[in-house]
Amino acid sequence: MKHSKKLFYFHVLLILIVFITAGCQETKGKETTLTIGQNESSIDRQIDTESAESDTAKNQSESASSKETGEDESNASPSNDENSNQQSKGDTVDLAPYTSNEIEVARVWYQLAPNQQIDKMYVRKISAGSLVNPNYEESAVYPEDVIQLEGTRLVDGAVTYSGNGDGTVNVYNVPARWNEKLVGEVDKEEIKKVTKKVIENPKHVKIELVSNEEIVELIKKIQMVDSGP
Repeated sequence: MKHSKKLFYFHVLLILIVFITAGCQETKGKETTLTIGQNESSIDRQIDTESAESDTAKNQSESASSKETGEDESNASPSNDENSNQQSKGDTVDLAPYTSNEIEVARVWYQLAPNQQIDKMYVRKISAGSLVNPNYEESAVYPEDVIQLEGTRLVDGAVTYSGNGDGTVNVYNVPARWNEKLVGEVDKEEIKKVTKKVIENPKHVKIELVSNEEIVELIKKIQMVDSGP
């Protein structure tokens, strides 16, 4: 009888131990699940916060970049407009009423003559075969037709050239006035040597474009003259 009671109590105690053990495991599992859930939720919130901060920083950077680009373009615009105005200055003057020869003469004088402040520009056409120094028969002659430009004063200088029809000219180094002796015998060989050097060494020059306004002012001062006997 005592043995049966002991066996009964043993089974009851064993059952209690099983129930208690099962309850502890379930509670531990719930705590673990709760902890994991809380950690995951915290991590998610942290990720969302970092993502939002990253997006905000990115938007601010793009906004600043766009603003700087807009300011740069805004600052560049006046400069471009200013350059455009500078390039078009003087080009509103119409050259249609003038001949190509008049325009060429004005451009040549503007680029090659030593003085632009002239009263008049004398233009003389000289035919091929004419004497380079018209005062002496010993002078060499021009190999082609040339144009000679002079001002009213010696300081205005002179330009003797032939046009090539492509925006370039051949410039002959002919002085505005020949340095000649007033008395005594003239060195004819020297005259021949000097004038031959002039025609054998023309300078090839490209004529640059200038404002139409400058060209028109010079054209108005042109006066054609005879080339002489």
